[in-house]
Amino acid sequence: MNEKPENTIEVTPERLAAAIAEMSTPEKLAWLDALTDEEIAAQIASNPDAAPELDDAWFARARLVTSLKAAE
Repeated sequence: MNEKPENTIEVTPERLAAAIAEMSTPEKLAWLDALTDEEIAAQIASNPDAAPELDDAWFARARLVTSLKAAE
């Protein structure tokens, strides 16, 4: 049996909709829009769990990968 780690959270459609609604207020969107590139880079650098910043170099190396797997 595969056990979930303690910090695993089940994200239901309802929970996702609530999170989107909470982050979509005019005040929160204005705060997000006001962030500078430097502030965003600093937040990414300070969080070991954050995904890397997707900069121009990342997109230059990116390649589309598809999988054509037969339906089971």
